[in-house]
Formats: sequence, structure tokens, C-alpha cells
Amino acid sequence: MEVRVARLGHIGLTVRDIDRTIEFYSTYLGMRLTEKFEYEENRIGHGVAVAAGAFLRCDVTHHEMSIFRMRKSILGDDAPDAPRHGFGLHHIAFELSTPEDLKRLYTKMRDGGVEIVDARKGGPGNQPRFYARDPDGNLLEFYWGIDKIGWEGAARGYDPIEGIDLLNFDFDAYVEQRERDAVSAREGIRGGPNA
Repeated sequence: MEVRVARLGHIGLTVRDIDRTIEFYSTYLGMRLTEKFEYEENRIGHGVAVAAGAFLRCDVTHHEMSIFRMRKSILGDDAPDAPRHGFGLHHIAFELSTPEDLKRLYTKMRDGGVEIVDARKGGPGNQPRFYARDPDGNLLEFYWGIDKIGWEGAARGYDPIEGIDLLNFDFDAYVEQRERDAVSAREGIRGGPNA
């Protein structure tokens, strides 16, 4: 039997200022701090390179995000800022429960001075979304309504990626169009509406 993961468990970030990062993810995303501590300097495990850690959660799981401050001897006092484009982590995505929650978060972040990159729809997953940056420059995606894969195991077609005005986006029309597309796709699979 093939072994496969059950779900994505958590993401780990190295940051310059743990408290600033905890405040950002708590204030804007409602994540809760499970625990925070300094690591003893060890020859094995996290203590080799990591000076401190904090663990944030969305629900009852111990953590979905781990945040680390590295030892100065590892990064040096003049460690560069996180690159905007490069190898490694590209972005972290967070799903919102409703379109209203998505818009409220957008407004809260924008009004709080968080760097908003853009808002879009279309492309793989076809979800309405916006992108912003956390205090260390990590790219964050916030979305609602990502496509689900049906019994046939195939992704349905999607519109090209295009920018949207998230606060004025017509989510009702978007959902209605997706439903019409789904009906057409099912009819195509079955060979017609009465097959």
C-alpha cells in the first residue's frame, strides 16, 4: 500500500523579531500563541541553530505555524532581509470561511498599514484571493472558495488569472458562474443532460 501524507501539518519560518511576528499573525489572522521559549544551546536538534521559538495555532492543534529566531553565530549580526524572489519559501496560504471574512481581513490589513501586493481570481484553483506581506517580507495568500476535485479526479477549467477589486467583487455572480460551469462539465462527462 502506498504511503501518503494525511494533510499539510504546519509551516516553519525564521524571523528577525518573534514578538513582532506573533503580534502580526495574532492581530490580523486571529492565530493564538500556544507557547514561546528560548532554546538551550545544544549540539543536536533545534538548539544548534535556533535561539528561540514560538508556536501559533488556528484551532486545537498545538501549532500550524512555528516561528524561529536564529542564533547570531548562524546568521551574523548583519543578516540580509528576506528576498522578495528567490529559492525556498514562495508563499503561505490561508483559507477564509466566507467572502465577507476575506473582505474584512483585506480592509483590516490595508487600514493597518500592511503591504497589500494585489487581489486576483482565476488560474489553478480559481479562488478569489489577495496577497500581502508579513513583517519579514514573506508573501501571504488569503483566499475563499478554492475549487474542489470531484469524483473523476480532474481539475475543472478555469479563467486566466486577472486582477480584481476585491471589495467590489461580485462573489454571488462568481459562484453562479462556477455552478453553471460545473453543470456543463457534468453534462460533458455523462454525454448530455439526460444520459
